[in-house]
Amino acid sequence: MLVLSVAMLVSACSSGSDGDSKPSRLNPPTSTTRLLQSAPAPDPTSADGVAVAALREIFTWYPATESQSSSLGRARKWLGPTLIRTLDTPPTSAEMPKATLQWADWAKAGAHIEAFAFASGETAPPGADPNRAQYKIGIEQTVVYPDGRRSPLPASTVVATVVRTNGTWQLDGFR
Repeated sequence: MLVLSVAMLVSACSSGSDGDSKPSRLNPPTSTTRLLQSAPAPDPTSADGVAVAALREIFTWYPATESQSSSLGRARKWLGPTLIRTLDTPPTSAEMPKATLQWADWAKAGAHIEAFAFASGETAPPGADPNRAQYKIGIEQTVVYPDGRRSPLPASTVVATVVRTNGTWQLDGFR
């Protein structure tokens, strides 16, 4: 709904004329994500707000100082029982993530990866359980180098599952 509201506002503000029947000058195109960044952040206590906050943390990476699996631990305060179990169960050697070449290159360059996450506004049809919901969450990541250079990574979308435990929404899974 937020995306739709922002799009309608932009459309209304950019259409019209300057009073003499000539069309007004068009503004250069702006990505939806950039418009969303100026919108208020979602409430981190709401179901979709928890999903956004947790996934932003999970997809923000610090290759020079962390392993590839560290971001899940940083998001712990937003995680539900399934992801906490995953986090607290020691992985076997076969499950240990291997550093990718890109991760190693980013670490060597001293870069970090910033994530921007947003709820699409689309939810799965309500299920029988009012304490469980799913949301589509868009994620955009940008590699930021020490010299200030920024390089966007391909955007992705995940389906986040949130559960309400003791009155608090938590991210319990994503795919």
